[in-house]
Amino acid sequence: MHSKKNQTTQPTQEFPVFNNWNEIANGWYFAFPSKDLPKNEVKPIQICGQELVFYRGADGKVRALDAYCPHMGTHLGKGKVVENNIRCFFHHWQFNEEGVCVDIPCQKEIPDKAKVQKYSVEERYGAIWIYPSDKPSHTLVDFPELHHSVEKKVSFGKVYERTCHHHVTMINGIDPQHLKTVHQLDIEMKIDISEVQNGNMIDISLKGKIGKGVWREKLARFFLGPEYSYSMRYDHGNNGFLTLMRDVYFFKFKWPTLHMIFAYRPLEKGRLMVQPIYVTKKRKGLLGWMISGILIWMTKKAFFALQGEDGAVYENMRFYPGNLLQIDRPVAQYIQYVNKLKTSSWKLP
Repeated sequence: MHSKKNQTTQPTQEFPVFNNWNEIANGWYFAFPSKDLPKNEVKPIQICGQELVFYRGADGKVRALDAYCPHMGTHLGKGKVVENNIRCFFHHWQFNEEGVCVDIPCQKEIPDKAKVQKYSVEERYGAIWIYPSDKPSHTLVDFPELHHSVEKKVSFGKVYERTCHHHVTMINGIDPQHLKTVHQLDIEMKIDISEVQNGNMIDISLKGKIGKGVWREKLARFFLGPEYSYSMRYDHGNNGFLTLMRDVYFFKFKWPTLHMIFAYRPLEKGRLMVQPIYVTKKRKGLLGWMISGILIWMTKKAFFALQGEDGAVYENMRFYPGNLLQIDRPVAQYIQYVNKLKTSSWKLP
């Protein structure tokens, strides 16, 4: 965290939402892999400073509530699943998926205030996601090529942490200058930007011709052809859906697209968790299984190639967009998009 440094000579620019640790935007936040919550089990977890409890009922559906019982404040993570309800450990008050108390063993009458906040939950991409209210503005987004009806093969990368805001790290994939300077890819970019879903999602596509200078460019041209294209789809400014190898051909063979999700979760002010998720279409048969596995492997390799030393750069950056150029248009528009997002009632400690 370098935001308070050099204030007299280089004052920090503050934004309404972008790079602002005091605001948690509405949107879908990664909780944990689906396999970590079996049927009839309870799982407590802290997300964006909020203590929550997840449970999977007898019907297999996942629910999420605020963690503390409204009776005496016992943590519901110590509780038990009863059919599709959760029962507090201490006095056995039961709450349904709406957070409403439906049973008190010592009396029939239930107080009107015997309620706990409910949150919307989705189970997608082999993971459980939560929205910081009971009424989400939209469902978790899909990759353009992998819509909701397509069966997917998913692999989770190793979770890691950063000491910078996720809004800043998400710029990594839409910074054309960065491709030229750090990764030495001289790609003359054409940039398409569109905001969709009432401004809750933004698509940024970058495409162009690969240079012929250094050996990396020559190698890229041999395998990928003279042109290259990829896209970033941002969901509420807290999940990045990256698609690589779009419209890329090796001679007359079209490369399959590679997909990965960067799922971000602020832990506390100045501390961020990142969960990489690698995704591809699930294919039938032994050959299909092998192809899907190879594509997941290629996606992981692409992730590590993209990471490089970028993380260390962002962790030591006191982000200040004071002199953006025309080539930085994706960055500028992304900042504008994030600043228009609605924020939740959650607060970081």
